[in-house]
Amino acid sequence: MKPMTHPTATARDPVCGTAVVAAESRHSTTYRGMTFHFCSAQCLERFRQEPSLYATPTQVVDHRPLPKHRRLRILSADAATVERTCRRIREMMGVAAVEASGEVMLVEYDLRQVTLGQVEAVAFGEGVRFLGGLHGLRRAWWKFTESNELGNAAHPASGACCSRPPPRVR
Repeated sequence: MKPMTHPTATARDPVCGTAVVAAESRHSTTYRGMTFHFCSAQCLERFRQEPSLYATPTQVVDHRPLPKHRRLRILSADAATVERTCRRIREMMGVAAVEASGEVMLVEYDLRQVTLGQVEAVAFGEGVRFLGGLHGLRRAWWKFTESNELGNAAHPASGACCSRPPPRVR
């Protein structure tokens, strides 16, 4: 008689849709009494930033991408550091393209999978600094609007937008 084998329990990463073996998952969290497993620390971080966007019954394939195109002005970094940083950013899930030319880095990404804040964190970790002043204010504004856009995407039926909060539930 053959020993009975149990199929390996898998979970779907709510951010990117990757199948994850639940027992082997190194990245997981509990939200509203449910445990979610992730394929990477990046997906876990994205989930923690906006859990209501991903903890819905909709499938990842049903989500429309939220494409972003950012032009980041580099303050200081040598060419080798910028190239290494571009490679690291390209490796991030959700990043469609990264290109550096002179003192400018162009980054295209899907906001559902990665944020400007995460891109900046990788760049800073590699030693690339971006301009402050008006460019710093612009980046802060982009991060603010990205947060609003994700909040709106998490609650599409509420009628909320960046200038009108969702109605109170009584």
